[in-house]
Amino acid sequence: MVLMALFTTFITTPIVMAIYKPARSGRYTHEHRKLHRAAASSVTDPKELRVLACVHSPGDVPSLIGLLDTICGGATKRCPLKFYVLNLVELTERPSSIVMARRSGLPFRFRREARDQVALAFQAYGQLGRVHVRSMTAVSSKAAMHEDVRDVAEQKRVSLLIVPFHKHQHRRDGAMENEGPGWRAVNQRVMREAPCSVAVLVDRGFGGGGQVGPAEVVREICVVFFGGPDDREALALAGRMAQHPGVRVTAVRIVPEKKGDVERRNVTLRPSPLKNADESYTFSTAVMDRQREKEMDEEAVAAFQKKTEGGTARYQKRPAGNVIEAVLEIGKSGEFELVVVGKGRFPTSMVAEIAEQPAEHPELGPVGDVLASSSHGIASSVLVIQQHDTVHSEETPVSVVVDDDSALVDIVDTYNRPG
Repeated sequence: MVLMALFTTFITTPIVMAIYKPARSGRYTHEHRKLHRAAASSVTDPKELRVLACVHSPGDVPSLIGLLDTICGGATKRCPLKFYVLNLVELTERPSSIVMARRSGLPFRFRREARDQVALAFQAYGQLGRVHVRSMTAVSSKAAMHEDVRDVAEQKRVSLLIVPFHKHQHRRDGAMENEGPGWRAVNQRVMREAPCSVAVLVDRGFGGGGQVGPAEVVREICVVFFGGPDDREALALAGRMAQHPGVRVTAVRIVPEKKGDVERRNVTLRPSPLKNADESYTFSTAVMDRQREKEMDEEAVAAFQKKTEGGTARYQKRPAGNVIEAVLEIGKSGEFELVVVGKGRFPTSMVAEIAEQPAEHPELGPVGDVLASSSHGIASSVLVIQQHDTVHSEETPVSVVVDDDSALVDIVDTYNRPG
């Protein structure tokens, strides 16, 4: 038995490498693959939405199915959505495969059974939910895994790519446990190179109760909105979720507390490339028209309100003097099963003030990192959205300069300011 396992270990790697040669052309169309534009263009006749979800392990399946069901909207007719599932399987090197063979004796059979479980689960959901679901498997090293994800997302022309966070909450004390070495780096590379918008799901039991029934509201979801491209993408996705008869979405727009005629201090972000990007939040260096951004924020809010008019969705403004406290209040309230936020690569003045906070998971942005941390007692799952950027502009750590005497409302971003 052991000899057979060892033989399988040595022969499998060259066979897989010879047979499995995914096309990695590197040629991309550079079209906008995001939700916000499609959502704003049509309120009554949404376009077909294509979503690709990546699976690291069978433990990811319940939350991903729960999220799919929430995005799908009503189940009374075929949903205008195509869902692709990409099961990511690591092609391990011989030494690690030998260790696995010694421990279990039949590693490849167990791996195949795990993959079959994933495919069967999504196949069953597709039949019950009347939604198109196609399962695929990618076998590669973790160093190259993001290329498979990127290529499938491009080939299938998806608008949203969902990846599981590299930590899961399994312990009763709320602590997050690492899924395994290398998955965080895979997610980071995917976020840098994805040809579409990306959502990172921090799972704390979302979807554990199965599909949402249309008879009553049983799933509460909150979207936190500060402003900017990533937040608009989060709001667009939440607007789609609000179409589900068994889901109630609450959109919370956090605004600065007014102090006389001065709403906010003048906050300047300056690039600080000497800082460690693994320990600091990074922000986009792309040139942005701040006035146009504010207009687009208002348009996104208006589109959300129009799309959810007459439903159970709620929209509220919430003044706050401290961003972290305001976000933690939502996450710790116990009201919401899922909190949706933008990564915030183009921060508003409120978010910019916490740009230099110690970062535990900088790839999630300041707001997402606060909600994903296991040190705050948050029970809600979190979905962090990064809107597609066709330019793929560089992101860099920053230094924050605050002028207490300034009466300016908007952030003065020295490297984003046009002109």
